[in-house]
Amino acid sequence: MDNKERNFLETMAKALVSLPFDLKILLEAVANPDLERSVREMAAGTVVHVISPKDGNVEAPLRFAEDVVQLRLATAKIAAEGGEGAPAFGDRFSEDLSRFRDELALFRTVLGDDIIEWLDGRWGSFLKGVYSKKKISQFVDDEEVGTFLYDEGLKFGTMYPISEKSLAGRVKQAQPFIDHLARKRDQDKKKITS
Repeated sequence: MDNKERNFLETMAKALVSLPFDLKILLEAVANPDLERSVREMAAGTVVHVISPKDGNVEAPLRFAEDVVQLRLATAKIAAEGGEGAPAFGDRFSEDLSRFRDELALFRTVLGDDIIEWLDGRWGSFLKGVYSKKKISQFVDDEEVGTFLYDEGLKFGTMYPISEKSLAGRVKQAQPFIDHLARKRDQDKKKITS
């Protein structure tokens, strides 16, 4: 195993364990009226994507790896397109956002540009998401509905199946992550063309 793969596996393992905590940054973005509406909706769509039930027949580390990368892409988008409120938001979470940038660069080198570009091209479908019969825009427009999403995000953390202990010795190779994401990308492309 080369250093790059070892680095990827260590980083992915840490990122998987911290996903519920990192999700709070997106929840803060949804609730932040100083950010552009478009990035707040994108953040809400990403949160809904992460906390929605996933294909249970796939091992948890593989299942949530996509969300780990997606969350990092979302925070990069907030920094780039958040408008006047983005610098203050960036300052508030500077340590996390800096770590996310570095991790995303590493994920890109291991997973490949095509997988990252595919993940970064999914925002439109996220914005069409519905959670608990609520549209994405409602999480931004209605404070009460936004609070509901925040609470659901916190609840996700309590139900989240991954811990340092559960991951121990289970994240051994990068290839299963690459294969899983490539499979999902290919399924996604079939949906688009059919």
